[in-house]
Amino acid sequence: MTLAEKILSLRTERGMSQDDLAEKLEVSRQSVSKWETAQSTPDLDKIIKLADLFGVSVDQLVRDGERPRPPEPPEAKVIYVEREKQGLTPIQTLGVVVEVTGVGLSLVGLMGAPVLILPGAALVVLGLPLLLAKKHPYLITGWLAAALSLLVLNPYTSMSPWGLLGGLQRLYLFVTTPELQYRSTLFAIFVGISRGLLVLVLLFFTWRAWKKRGLPEKDG
Repeated sequence: MTLAEKILSLRTERGMSQDDLAEKLEVSRQSVSKWETAQSTPDLDKIIKLADLFGVSVDQLVRDGERPRPPEPPEAKVIYVEREKQGLTPIQTLGVVVEVTGVGLSLVGLMGAPVLILPGAALVVLGLPLLLAKKHPYLITGWLAAALSLLVLNPYTSMSPWGLLGGLQRLYLFVTTPELQYRSTLFAIFVGISRGLLVLVLLFFTWRAWKKRGLPEKDG
């Protein structure tokens, strides 16, 4: 409903003529007629007097249509912050097991079984990368194991890769030559072949890790 329609409706509802309204507002009847026919618009002071006279608010008088509702506040976004998980990772747990085992063997060796001191110390060394290294702990542990075997066992290291070819050659001689069929020879063959295969696997995965060193890490 327009302002002109509201003035006409409110005036007639209260049984007032145009002359009556004009007298109360101190204007001419022609001015009221022009207001009700939308030929002109009353000044602000006249609009205030009309609102007071009709008992309505200025907003109700001049607003065309319903009063708009205030905008609803935006929904609050809930941000979840994922905290770092407390406790040991599976790799670190394995490192703890290896460390505890190594320390236990070393203590038993010191109490009367010297043969266990060296394996215990080796386990302590091998468990450190699993416990402390955040990147490539298995590779570090594998290379340490290969290095320890070279220092401690050291059979057939003159042929590359670190005993594999020498172990295979000695295995052939062990099978074909009865004079070489000793337990010590068999143990040396086992160590040489096992370490050689371990070195090949370590070389492959080390190469893969080196190749991926420039790629961005994926989250999650």
